[in-house]
Amino acid sequence: LGEGRTMLHDTKAGEFWGHNIDKWPHTIFRRAHQNAKGLIEKGHDPLRIICERAQREGFMIYPSLNIQWDSAVRGEGEVWVRVSNFRFDNTDLEIGAAGNIDSDFPGFGCMDFKYQKVRDERFDIIKEAVCEYPVDGFEINLSQMPYFFHPKEIENGRTIMTEWIRKIHSTVKENGANRKLAIRVINSIDRCFELGLDVKKWIQQGIVDVIIAYDRPFHTNQMADFRPFVEAVKGTSCTMIATMQNYIHTDPTSLDSIEKTRATACNYWDQDI
Repeated sequence: LGEGRTMLHDTKAGEFWGHNIDKWPHTIFRRAHQNAKGLIEKGHDPLRIICERAQREGFMIYPSLNIQWDSAVRGEGEVWVRVSNFRFDNTDLEIGAAGNIDSDFPGFGCMDFKYQKVRDERFDIIKEAVCEYPVDGFEINLSQMPYFFHPKEIENGRTIMTEWIRKIHSTVKENGANRKLAIRVINSIDRCFELGLDVKKWIQQGIVDVIIAYDRPFHTNQMADFRPFVEAVKGTSCTMIATMQNYIHTDPTSLDSIEKTRATACNYWDQDI
């Protein structure tokens, strides 16, 4: 769903990419805005087009929302053109705004999920996609900027996040018993727990249907170990999926070959994924 803070479909719950921009710092961002806006104004919602195409071709479709992003100061650099007014207007709800935290903390500019207002803004976008579009499920991406609480408030944060996930799961199921909630998290159950994400509890309580373990961002890791997640879903209705990347960045090449990609898949498959 767009960049995560702003969307590229005909959303009423969220904000459209570039709706708050008067002067574009780069053509590429303006083009994305104009292309999507032009389609929507002609009655062609990009997300609905994708969903209906998937239905015709027999594919399952799971919209995905990047739940967390760092802050961006209006007019600074270029990424600010993808930022919502909600983020601009609520910097007091960022993790770093609470004080008593080092500015070098990687989640300093992330939204603090202890606030109901923050959780509601994210939930409304998810609910809209699930209720208004012919989807087969929904993916919540918690692996990008996986910082949701002040480091000193993690324990209470786990309870908050578990109840939030439960609410989303109920909404997904209420709009179709066969629909599934997929959660993308970094490839470490222990690290997830340290960040306030009690993934094992989510699996045991049946409030997630698919766990997607995300290893190295962009880079291939042929030897990634997903077995802790495989073990966690045994005996439950939850499915475990591993992600694959294709970036190598060596002197001879930058991208993976098909042979290495297949070898990586085989290594993952041997872990009972």
